[in-house]
Amino acid sequence: MSEKPSTRSRLPETVRTIGALSTVGISFVLAIVIGVGIGYLLMTRLGLGRWVFFLFFVFGVVAGILNVYRTASRFLK
Repeated sequence: MSEKPSTRSRLPETVRTIGALSTVGISFVLAIVIGVGIGYLLMTRLGLGRWVFFLFFVFGVVAGILNVYRTASRFLK
């Protein structure tokens, strides 16, 4: 019977952790989409070359990786 209170006390913490980690994939994809969107707008509206699109794509990937790293390091401590 003493196991039930300990399980109940861990449940909110576990749910918070799962919720925070579930946003990792969304933030990774969103960072790439934002980078691609900015690169595409600069390429089409300002007439810059394709290199701008690829540059901002790389910026988006790097930003996504940084988001994943920061979130993972926060929960691995």
